[in-house]
Amino acid sequence: MKKVNVIYTPTGNLEEFRIAAKQAKELGATHVMAGQMPRSRWMWEEDLSNPYVNWSMGQAQIFKLKCPPQLEPYLPKAHIEECFRLFRARCEILKELGLKPALFSNEPFWLPEQVYRDHPTWRGARCDHPRRSRCAYYSPCIENPEVLAMYRWAISEICRETGLDYINFKTNDCGGGLSFSSGTYSGPNGASRYRNCSMTDQVCGFLRAISEGAKDGGVSEPVIHFSSDLELKEPEYSVNAAIVGLQENQIINHRDRHGDKVMKVVGGTGLTETVIPGLPKNFSLVSAIDRLYHATEPVKILRLSRTDLNDAYLIFRSYLKLQPENYAQQCAVLLDAAKAAVGEEGAGLLLDIWKELEEAQEHIAHTGLDLIQYGCQHQRWINRPFVLFPDRLKEEEKSYYRRFQFQAQDEAHAEDLMDLQGIEGVRGFTAVFMLTEITRKAIASLQSTQSDLDRLIEVCEKQAPDASVVEKLSLLRRRVAVYECFVRNMENACRFQELVDRTDKEAVPVCSLRWPTRSDHRAEEFQEITRNEIDNAYALADLCEGHMEELFACAAPEQEDIFTFSTELPKQLRKKAEIMLDHMIDGGRVFETNNI
Repeated sequence: MKKVNVIYTPTGNLEEFRIAAKQAKELGATHVMAGQMPRSRWMWEEDLSNPYVNWSMGQAQIFKLKCPPQLEPYLPKAHIEECFRLFRARCEILKELGLKPALFSNEPFWLPEQVYRDHPTWRGARCDHPRRSRCAYYSPCIENPEVLAMYRWAISEICRETGLDYINFKTNDCGGGLSFSSGTYSGPNGASRYRNCSMTDQVCGFLRAISEGAKDGGVSEPVIHFSSDLELKEPEYSVNAAIVGLQENQIINHRDRHGDKVMKVVGGTGLTETVIPGLPKNFSLVSAIDRLYHATEPVKILRLSRTDLNDAYLIFRSYLKLQPENYAQQCAVLLDAAKAAVGEEGAGLLLDIWKELEEAQEHIAHTGLDLIQYGCQHQRWINRPFVLFPDRLKEEEKSYYRRFQFQAQDEAHAEDLMDLQGIEGVRGFTAVFMLTEITRKAIASLQSTQSDLDRLIEVCEKQAPDASVVEKLSLLRRRVAVYECFVRNMENACRFQELVDRTDKEAVPVCSLRWPTRSDHRAEEFQEITRNEIDNAYALADLCEGHMEELFACAAPEQEDIFTFSTELPKQLRKKAEIMLDHMIDGGRVFETNNI
């Protein structure tokens, strides 16, 4: 098996990519992932009422880089040219540095429905999620020779112009789907004529077309990995069994044709970013680097996140210098990197900050679902008003957030804060109690982080070696404060829906003249939760004002989607607070009010 060391660092422009590539080479990379593509908004604009394709828009499909002539009537030429120009520019930078490009893709990936109406035999598996999509999407049938020929042509063109020689495919997620696989969200399905074909023939035939296409394009030893095993899903045994049909330098689910495990992946190959980027997890990172460094597999992939202090690069560099043999020595690696980041005097304090921040993130991870993404972002908990009667909101009070809820069912589903893409994340008193214990610990760690950041900023200001260090620490301080607001939003959303779930909205509240009256504690809960969220919205608006592009993946209002916030988020947050203030007396419709 050919040796491949891939480092992937998400970047915002070509200059950032060049810097990241130089650092990757210094750290021992042979390849750098070059396929981070602009979001394909055209997919959603075909039907803005269907949120499902937001998962697809950020993927780097093969036909997003090169469009076969047969598909030109159906796919947007200008967008494809834009994506390929970016990919080729990155590949040229890598060539200058003596590195190779890698591509993380998702295939076989759905095509517009009209393709299949005009070419029925190209229709493969239904690949959408039936609880999240308003219509069916189909991937192309990779048993069909005409489809395979299009893939082979596209890969040959890409390789000819870029030298691409490592591709990591995933399938059965985010708009990709494999015929008659147990892992598609709609269950095993595909073209009837190929029902009795073996999974080995299907998968290995596709990989053979990709490898041959790369060789057509002048790449003599392409390495191709095909992954179908995803977290939280049962392993796909029929796909794993297809390794018997593999050729040299072809891999299925980390194993080669001999059944040997030949891949080590740390940090994942997904293209989706965290909602709040730039928050380091450096104690986990140094352990991950250690695992990767000692791995014997010939193909290694490491994802290094971008942070304000360039933490990941500094830590990896210190690791290579110090060669730690145990956890205590790994901590010495972190301390060495911290000294490089902020100087000798502040290094110990920075280590404390890294530890406290990671503690907070680990607490939140214990919820089991990424509620920051699935709830705060995808259901727009962060900027939608928490009101008892959302069905009575006016159109102008809903329009700024409703379209950006990842909610494919009816309005009743959309109004339920805990309906997360057909998944109930947190429901009932016990679940909410457990979540509030988690958030309490996380917030305590985040507040300690912010206090220590304030102290470190003072230290660095006195040292004054480099004003940019203070600026970077101040931005990290802002990121942590923003993260705290999202954690509070998550808690308030879960508490509010639990209150709603035990409220009969048709009941007429008692209005006794008895004094004193404090019988229905739900009235005070409603007031407490909503006031907490109003104050939280205002605080977050102030933190985000003038800093949106530093803090989030965001876009102009007309380009907002479910994975990106609008640059007008601060305005939306204040609007949310004002709508909630306008509805503060709604509790009196269903709860007995106080008379004390």
